[in-house]
Amino acid sequence: MQMAEDLAKKSYCHRTHVGCVMVRDDKVLVSAFCGQMRGIANCDEVGGCLRENNHIPSGKWPGFCNGVCAETRCVCEAARDGISLKGATVYCTHKPCLICMKNLVVAEVAKVYYKHGYPDQNSDLIAQAAGLPVVQVD
Repeated sequence: MQMAEDLAKKSYCHRTHVGCVMVRDDKVLVSAFCGQMRGIANCDEVGGCLRENNHIPSGKWPGFCNGVCAETRCVCEAARDGISLKGATVYCTHKPCLICMKNLVVAEVAKVYYKHGYPDQNSDLIAQAAGLPVVQVD
């Protein structure tokens, strides 16, 4: 979890600084922080945060953002590099949103630990339906 917290400090998102580390057999498979996609301008360069400018609260419309969540970035980078996440344990600074939770279920991760809550009950419903344990830690 400390690695995830350190990664979160690198995020340049205006709203939330999220870090994520995915581990299997005591080996880090992939890690990331939330932020813009490669080649896409930072929010500061395009008139500010899309969510803030449109008054969208946390937990609503999770895909309405110019950035990519740390968890989804991890899943995509693992896929790009041919790394299976099946059976991995995920450590996130924040509970994954609906889109990230779907990606984690599809990737067949074994368990998710997070530190800070996120107001998205649909994320919880997906995890429960898939039997994916999601545990908040101190």
